[in-house]
Amino acid sequence: MENKKVIVYPCGKSGAPTVYSPMYMEAGQAVLEECAKSGCRPLNLVTISGLRWDAELTPWACEPVLSQEDDFEGKANEYTIFMTQQVIPFAEKVLFGAAGGDSDAAAGSERILAGYSLAGLYAIYAPYVTDAFKRVVSASGSLWYPNFMEFTLNHEFCRKPLSAYFSLGDKESRSKNMHVSKNQENTEELCGHYAKLGINSIFELNPGNHFNNATGRLAKGIVWTMNH
Repeated sequence: MENKKVIVYPCGKSGAPTVYSPMYMEAGQAVLEECAKSGCRPLNLVTISGLRWDAELTPWACEPVLSQEDDFEGKANEYTIFMTQQVIPFAEKVLFGAAGGDSDAAAGSERILAGYSLAGLYAIYAPYVTDAFKRVVSASGSLWYPNFMEFTLNHEFCRKPLSAYFSLGDKESRSKNMHVSKNQENTEELCGHYAKLGINSIFELNPGNHFNNATGRLAKGIVWTMNH
């Protein structure tokens, strides 16, 4: 779809939640295996890869932050349209039959949005612009993104999530970069803000830097969400 790869992993269990996960590189089977190791209950998984990562998962355009190779075009709203108008109908047709999202089976299956890094940023941004997802997972989310905290603290949800999972590596914020160094502070503040709004929220700190055990961290967030 639009030069992206969309893969649906059905679990075959009626009423199982469906996790949607934008990925830098497709790793759906690995994530499911990590979830299974933790005894996670059945879930459907939909992965979207082949993204223009910097461009499509950022909420608004900004200058380079991490390196001159950054291409933060701020196309998240356009990506949301792609998700809601193409990915979700396709996935639910595969999972629930020709009726797709109009079927009783689809209506009984919660949609969860889970992402890592910039996809974790997008997972938190999405509920402000769409009502498609009931729960969100932001594993090592890039909540350092310029002006993102101001946005979240001053805008209403399109649909308030029932739960929000946040995590970071304990070395991620050890940076001389003025934006990245605030990532843990931002993440903890936002988790606390969500809790005050009545959202079941948790922040977990994992060992390592941003690139340590991405698959395991994403799966850990999904398992927590499935249990809460």
